[in-house]
Amino acid sequence: MKRLSLLALLVVAAFTTILVACGGDDDDDAPAATATTATTATAGDSTPQVQATPTIDPNAYTRPQLLVESAQLEKALGDPNLVIVDLRKKESYDAGHIPGAVWYDPAFLKDPDDKFYVIREELFAEKAGAIGVDNTRTVVAYDDGNGLLATRFWWVLWYYGHEGSVLNGGFAKWQKDGLALSTEAPAVTKAVFKASVNDEVICALDYVAEKSDNPDPNVVILDVRSPAEYTGADVRAAKGGHVPNAVNLDWTRSLTEAQPQVWKPAAELRKQFEEAGIKPGAQVITYCQTGVRAAHSLFTLYLLGYDGLKNFDGSWQEWGNNKDTKIAR
Repeated sequence: MKRLSLLALLVVAAFTTILVACGGDDDDDAPAATATTATTATAGDSTPQVQATPTIDPNAYTRPQLLVESAQLEKALGDPNLVIVDLRKKESYDAGHIPGAVWYDPAFLKDPDDKFYVIREELFAEKAGAIGVDNTRTVVAYDDGNGLLATRFWWVLWYYGHEGSVLNGGFAKWQKDGLALSTEAPAVTKAVFKASVNDEVICALDYVAEKSDNPDPNVVILDVRSPAEYTGADVRAAKGGHVPNAVNLDWTRSLTEAQPQVWKPAAELRKQFEEAGIKPGAQVITYCQTGVRAAHSLFTLYLLGYDGLKNFDGSWQEWGNNKDTKIAR
């Protein structure tokens, strides 16, 4: 059977979402489409034609191509332009993995010489190239199931200039769906990955401190740790508590309680974020203990169409161990 390009499958999925958003049932409560004047002119007429910007469907992910379902990935197995990245423990990978998947050591999602921060540029380029990732191939990451390591890999890849995808439900969902497994490590042709730092998706302690000291209704500092960590009942650094003026929404609330865990429907996620004070159009700074859980929530926000997202990569291990930072409880 001819295998389909995963990129093609994702484009179809995204296009279907756009059709649903543009068409479908009439809704008197839906916001009106916004008119723009940025596109075409008829022959012999230099006047731009006004086009309507499609209304975003609150019930659909805005960027559905970021989240790959097991059935989509299964159809694309064998695609030479696809790299499937397994972020589980090596012994788990060796015992059985998605056919064609390569193993990436999750220890290299942080810098081995400075655990506060993301793996440095040249080292990630080397590690990514070693598993066949270049700047053009479709990359799908997965872990045991909750997406924690997969979204961290996705964010690191995005930070260095290439956008990948995450397998919804990870290995647990793949197994539940009864799909094929392999114990063979694929032959990998090394690639050249050219890292290009995207400073827009990361921020440092000084930036967070400035936003904390000068609250802005258009900027939200989002603490995605547990409520106990947020209040200071669970202390994991020299100081407990949270960044002043930060709001709290535990990263796990993006996932279903039922196993295997998958992302909740878009409408439910949007409601949760808006109830936490995160409105569309706001800049959101996410943080946790080490920047890993923060990447998960950042991924979810990006999936829903939020822009202006930054991961405070040093997170609480940096803020909570700095003698000069302020805290709230």
